[in-house]
Amino acid sequence: MKLFILILFKFIRRQIRWVGLILILSLFVAFLQIRFNLFNPVNRLSEGFVGTYQEHDIPEEVTRLLSENLVIMDSAGRFKPNLVETWDVNKDATSFKFVLREGLVWADGSKLKSADLEFNIPGVEISTPDERTIQFKLKESYSPFPSLLTKPIFKKGTKLGTGPYQIKKIEKSRIFITKLTLEGLKDDLPKVYIRFYPNEKVAQAGFYMGEIQALFGVSNPKIFTKSATTDIKQKTDYSKIVTILYNTKDPLLSNRALRQALSYQSPKIDKEEEANATYPKFHWAYNEGAKGYISNPDEAGKAFERAKTNLTEEKLAENILLTSTPNLEEVAKKVIGNWKQLGLNFNLRVESGIPQNFQALLITQSIPYDPDQYFLWHSTQTNTNLSKYSSDCCPQSARVDKDLEDGRKAVNEEDRKTSYLDFQKTLMEDAPATFLYFPKHNIVYLKKAEKNLDRVLKLQLPD
Repeated sequence: MKLFILILFKFIRRQIRWVGLILILSLFVAFLQIRFNLFNPVNRLSEGFVGTYQEHDIPEEVTRLLSENLVIMDSAGRFKPNLVETWDVNKDATSFKFVLREGLVWADGSKLKSADLEFNIPGVEISTPDERTIQFKLKESYSPFPSLLTKPIFKKGTKLGTGPYQIKKIEKSRIFITKLTLEGLKDDLPKVYIRFYPNEKVAQAGFYMGEIQALFGVSNPKIFTKSATTDIKQKTDYSKIVTILYNTKDPLLSNRALRQALSYQSPKIDKEEEANATYPKFHWAYNEGAKGYISNPDEAGKAFERAKTNLTEEKLAENILLTSTPNLEEVAKKVIGNWKQLGLNFNLRVESGIPQNFQALLITQSIPYDPDQYFLWHSTQTNTNLSKYSSDCCPQSARVDKDLEDGRKAVNEEDRKTSYLDFQKTLMEDAPATFLYFPKHNIVYLKKAEKNLDRVLKLQLPD
């Protein structure tokens, strides 16, 4: 052994230049691999997500790779059968019976039976009369019930779905998942590696180090500059809406005309899909005749003059505080810039999370696929009705309550639509909020991984 080391040492001394060159080249290649991930197998994809997750709350962009939904939504917001063949509902929307399609199997090839499924829906009695039938009995009428069945299904107590992928390996740090390895049920599907990062800064470092080829849900894509090797994909997310909520109990913002003035004076945001309503324009319940706002200074001036008749000069001289989440700070600055043109005083506060008390709040809200927005606007929903919209300050709130209640009870789509058209019209007139735009889902990725990413994205972010 000593003789071998001695010979090796002498060889290195004689060939020091070549050894040094090889070492430098090795380090350079290692850097390129870490920075650009050049030598990965072709049929693989590595994705990154921000957040801490356990097995029971994996992001839906991941679970869609593992399984399918019982019910899906079409382009107009209507629910359609997917893994179910059909469903029936009684006349008061308290009983729903779903029948599974024939021949369904789990990813391991075993037969899918109704008793395999587990549903966590409070206050609902669930039974499985046979292998293909699932019966749901509700205590109260709730016609949007199919909307609760739009998430991928799994075999009870497992993460075994209907494919097209299945989990091959789970890596954890204590109770939290750090990495998932997914394998396709078909040989032509790329193997997918999912990494989870505690925050966006760490995820960004992971992307630049070559740990991942695509990073999902980037809040500010501007921090990633486009280059010869990277690019950004964006897709409008209609399950979220960027909104300015007004505290309708606030002494100043309880004035409806002032809220209308602020809504009219709010700006259009460049390169974003304008909302200006509670639903997207393609939705079957969208009301084209409801009052519109956004970037209308003439109407803003008229509304402000109406507001002045019920507000003292002293009250109008007060500062109005707009609170914004950090990722919307630049939008908030544009909003305040427009609002100041009315001659009012505004301050901006940037705060993570939802504050206990606010005057105006700029946030991104999640909205349901179904037009039922009971939890957002009904006066009884004190935890989620953030603007405190109720008849105490807004007499039309009672009408909104009635529309939302009727919409939940009606089974026929036309009857539901009648309720939701009136709901929008009344809510927009009262202006407890300004609906700015539907945000984009941002994905930063390496161009060399685009082919595999596009194939997988069709499953993760369906149209």
